[in-house]
Amino acid sequence: MIVKMLKMRLAGVEVPKRRLHDRYNSARPGTLEVVETTDQGLHRLVKLARFTYGDSGKYVDTLFDVNLLWYRDGRMVLSGFERSKVDMQFCDYAQSWLCFVGTEPPPMPEGR
Repeated sequence: MIVKMLKMRLAGVEVPKRRLHDRYNSARPGTLEVVETTDQGLHRLVKLARFTYGDSGKYVDTLFDVNLLWYRDGRMVLSGFERSKVDMQFCDYAQSWLCFVGTEPPPMPEGR
């Protein structure tokens, strides 16, 4: 599925909602897929969301234990956790992705 994705948290800290629409201009379109696979570190089945920028074929962002929170008017929010490597150790933190289906965002509601 072709989407534009915005991360709603930076290192686990929520980005203010009023700034999300401003950040849309820096987001690039890509491909979103959701799969279930075995995670070697967690030793169990995990549902993953993978976001690939452009046609590179390289998974740039991965969301673990992903859940669809809502879908409406060409927008959806996926929630889970991201994993980063710090000093040879993995750090997991909460993350949510705001995804716009297609490449154009829906118009901002009036009065916001």
